[in-house]
Amino acid sequence: MLQQARSRFPRQRGSLSALLSALFLMLGATLGGGCDDVPWKHNPPDNPEPEPRTCPAKPSHRPAVLESLSAEGPYGFATRDFVFVDTSRPTPPNRTFPGAPSRTLPTRVYYPVCPPTSQASPPPPQRIPVASGGPFPLLAYAHGLTSQGDTGRHINEHLATHGYIVVAPLFPLSSGRAPGGPTLMDAANQPADMAFVMRQVAMLSGADADLAAAVDSRRRGILGFSAGGLTVFIAAYHPVLALDGIQAAVAQAPVSCFLGAPVFQRPVPMLILPGTADELVPIAGPRRAFELAPPPVTLVELVGGTHSGFMNREIPFLNNTDTPECQRLLDSGATQGDITTGQFAEDISRGVGPGALDPSTCTPLCSESFQQTMGASRQLTLARAATLAHFEANLRGRWDAAYFLTTHLDREPDVEVHVKP
Repeated sequence: MLQQARSRFPRQRGSLSALLSALFLMLGATLGGGCDDVPWKHNPPDNPEPEPRTCPAKPSHRPAVLESLSAEGPYGFATRDFVFVDTSRPTPPNRTFPGAPSRTLPTRVYYPVCPPTSQASPPPPQRIPVASGGPFPLLAYAHGLTSQGDTGRHINEHLATHGYIVVAPLFPLSSGRAPGGPTLMDAANQPADMAFVMRQVAMLSGADADLAAAVDSRRRGILGFSAGGLTVFIAAYHPVLALDGIQAAVAQAPVSCFLGAPVFQRPVPMLILPGTADELVPIAGPRRAFELAPPPVTLVELVGGTHSGFMNREIPFLNNTDTPECQRLLDSGATQGDITTGQFAEDISRGVGPGALDPSTCTPLCSESFQQTMGASRQLTLARAATLAHFEANLRGRWDAAYFLTTHLDREPDVEVHVKP
C-alpha cells in the first residue's frame, strides 16, 4: 500500500538539484551560528575554566542542515503560565456540562532566554527575563484530544531556543481537563481561541511587559498535533473560520480524513508532517489533505513513524507504540458521537455548505495495524528539524531552510517529501 502511494508522488532529482546541493554546502560552511560560535576565552593557567557562553544580541544562523535544525538553538528557554478568559464567546454544553458564557483558556508561553544553558519548564517561582535579540516571531500551538498540555513541549521548547515565542492554550472542551469530558465537537471554535491568546500575550503589561515587548506580531504562525492539526487546517484554510495574518502553518499527524474539499480555500504556506505507521491517524488522511490543499504545501512523511513518536513516547518490544495509545483513547470516551452531525458539522459547514464534511475515506479509529520502524528519538529529531525549517523559511525568509525542507531532507532514508509549490 505504501509503495502504491509513493508512486503517486514521484521523487524529482536531476543535475540542477545536485548543483544547488553543492552550492548549499559551500555556503553553509561559511555561515556562523548563534551562541555556539562565540569563542571560548582562555583564562590564566591557575583558572582553566572557560567563561560561560552568552547569547549575542542578534545571533546569526547556522547552516540549515539536519544536525543544526534539530539541535538546540542559540537561546535557552523558559515558560510562564497565564489564564486568559474570552468573555465575548461562550463555551457550549458538553454532555453533563451545561455550558458557560465565556471561554477560559489556561495558557503556557514558551520563550527564549539567556544564558543558552537555561531551561525552565514548568515555570520557575520567579520570572526569567526574555532574551535580547528580539522581537521574536509569535506562534500558537494547538494540542490534541485529551491532552493535559504537555504533548507539545518537545517541539515548543525547541522552537523557543531558536528565537520563537510559542503560546499554547488548553482548549475548553478538547483537553483532558474538559468539563463533561474531552470532545472534538468544539474544534471549530479553537482557531479563534488561538487568535485570542496570541492577542493577549502581545498586550501583557506590568511584570510581563517584557514578554509583550518581545513579540513580533507581524510574523505569526500556527502549529498543532493530532486533533490540533485539525484546528490548524481550519485556522489556515476555512473560508469563514480561518485566521487573518497567519504566514505559516504546521500540522503534525493531523486528524482530517472527514474534511471535504470546499474547506481548503485559502492559500497558506503549510507543512503536513505525518508518520506512515500511525495507527491513530492513518497516513491516508494526511495524504488526502495534501492533495486537497491549495499550494504552497509540503508533505513530509516519516517512514515508519508513529503518533506516539511526536510526543517522544516509545514502548520497547511492541510492534507499534500506538497500540496502547489507541486503547487508552477508546477507553476515554472522547471519540463518542458522530462528528459529521451536531454542533461541529454545523460550525464547519458555515460559509462552505454540506460539502464541508466527507467521511467517505475514513476508517474506524484504531482499526488498522502498522509495523513501527522509526524510534521516537529519530522521529523527534526529524519533526523538530522540519518544523523549524518551515518557520525559518516563511517567517524569517531563509532560502537555505526552504531548500533543506523541500530538497535536502528527502535524501534521508526514512523520509519522503512531496511538494506543491
